[in-house]
Amino acid sequence: MQEFMLRIRNRVVVMVLFIIMIFFVFRYYAFIGASTIGEFSSCLVYPFLRIQQMIIEPIKVWAGHRVTMQELENTVVYLKKENDELSAENIALKALRFYAEDTRELRDFNKRYLLEKGRIIQVLARHFSPNNQFFLMNAGSRHGIKKDMVALYRNCIIGRVCEVYPWYCKVYLITDAECKVAAVCPDTGATGIHEGVNDEHYTVVRYVSHLEKVTAQSLMLSSGEGLIFPSGFALGTIESVKKEELFYVITVKPMVDFYTVHYCVLAAKDEIEIKSLK
Repeated sequence: MQEFMLRIRNRVVVMVLFIIMIFFVFRYYAFIGASTIGEFSSCLVYPFLRIQQMIIEPIKVWAGHRVTMQELENTVVYLKKENDELSAENIALKALRFYAEDTRELRDFNKRYLLEKGRIIQVLARHFSPNNQFFLMNAGSRHGIKKDMVALYRNCIIGRVCEVYPWYCKVYLITDAECKVAAVCPDTGATGIHEGVNDEHYTVVRYVSHLEKVTAQSLMLSSGEGLIFPSGFALGTIESVKKEELFYVITVKPMVDFYTVHYCVLAAKDEIEIKSLK
């Protein structure tokens, strides 16, 4: 408090001295001509003008420049944020477009079949070895996936769900030795069992009677016998026919390139109904 009062007192003393000095100066120059007083006044004013020119004006310019720079920086930040948002939106639209194009055939497939609970699921990983052949799919028990659901792609059978986990499931492909499908050749009516041989490039159909007529390039479809696989879906085309004692051993080329499949439909047999085509 004392320091504050001391500052006030000093300022008052300075102001009083300044006023006294001005009073005596003007009293002295009252006896001199008006022009001399004008010159004296100009001498007093000139230093202030120079101070304004050399100090105050640059400070104003600097302050204005600083405000301008701040505005530009704010504008840059805003534009960067807007650009990031537009970029994210563009990526989302491209991803949506890619998904729409990639799943268009499956959605067209759904129009031909009444799938009450069929789901279009993404392939997470592929495994092809002499021991087993399977896909890992991006859906599990939390998404309603159950064991023995059928994996379909276009009008073809991919395989069946063999193991289900909370967030993903495992699908044995029709090329896996554990996956067996009742098959029929629609051209001749010959029936047999389609089996994988743990090779993604070919499968076999066994137990086709040698009394049946089978020709190469014929189509093999699922017959619908059994509890898992529906009827009327492609398994592959016949590449070769070998006759044994009682049965043919038929080599089949899969209709699907498993390396290019990114999505497929998972559905239970009782959820699939062929729609009448007119």
